[in-house]
Amino acid sequence: MPMPQVSDIAVYQKLSEIADELDELARQGASLVGEAALITAGRTVRGMANAVYKRIMSDQDQDLDS
Repeated sequence: MPMPQVSDIAVYQKLSEIADELDELARQGASLVGEAALITAGRTVRGMANAVYKRIMSDQDQDLDS
């Protein structure tokens, strides 16, 4: 059974939401190790969201050039 397709915008939004949640957990006072892990994970996920966003914008620019 094929999985339903998810839009790039939905992926970007979910990744951004997850990154925000990780940042909030880090602010809530985890241990030093936990805080470092949450900050690193948040940065990584935010980087993935940024890459998806850039791809979306690149695709839109190409559509405008066509």
